[in-house]
Amino acid sequence: MIAAERPEFRERFQQLPWPQQLGNLASTLARISGRCLRPEHDALVRDLLREAAVLIEWSAPCVPPEFHLELAGLQREMLAWRAVWPVEGARHLLSLRARQASDLMLWRAGLIPPKEEEAWSTKR
Repeated sequence: MIAAERPEFRERFQQLPWPQQLGNLASTLARISGRCLRPEHDALVRDLLREAAVLIEWSAPCVPPEFHLELAGLQREMLAWRAVWPVEGARHLLSLRARQASDLMLWRAGLIPPKEEEAWSTKR
């Protein structure tokens, strides 16, 4: 059972300030990044991909509106990965993408200082 399926977790999560909500999402994404490289963790990775999507849904009402499009895209991406996981040839790709998303969520939440702006692909 993923944490997001426990009602007490949802209640606690929704009471957090939005930066901490994104910090929790970043933690889940980091766990995906670390676990997806090992086939014995495939079931856990599928659960974590779902958890990431749920955390995005729960945090959406709290985060600043300018983050909504980015979060919606990340949610779709996590659900797309979940639908096809495991993909043997793409383990490193998911690991990299989840780590990038984790770092980006930490940065958006103000929990880590910004790196070089180009690395975040935030210029529009």
